[in-house]
Amino acid sequence: MKINIDTVVTDMLSAMKEVFSGGWKKVEPVVRQFVRNRKKRLEMLAEFYLNGEITQQELEQRLKEERTVFGAELEALKVASKALTQKAANRAIDVLSNAIKVLC
Repeated sequence: MKINIDTVVTDMLSAMKEVFSGGWKKVEPVVRQFVRNRKKRLEMLAEFYLNGEITQQELEQRLKEERTVFGAELEALKVASKALTQKAANRAIDVLSNAIKVLC
């Protein structure tokens, strides 16, 4: 048995798109890259299990690890987004501050 990893990846992206909802367009390129980076490993895990090379328990443990790594990658995206948001806010306030200084 062989897994169609391309179909699985498409389904994974669709599931994440639902979660990100209106913010999907902003994060889509980065999320796609995260998934692409993990694609081969996920395919290997599935094939190892399907070929009887690892047990159900081993598969579950490795998927738990993958979940943790992927979650950390997405968390980094959130931090980067927050940093950009703060930078934008800082610049906006700097413009206001400079405009006030000019009038003084």
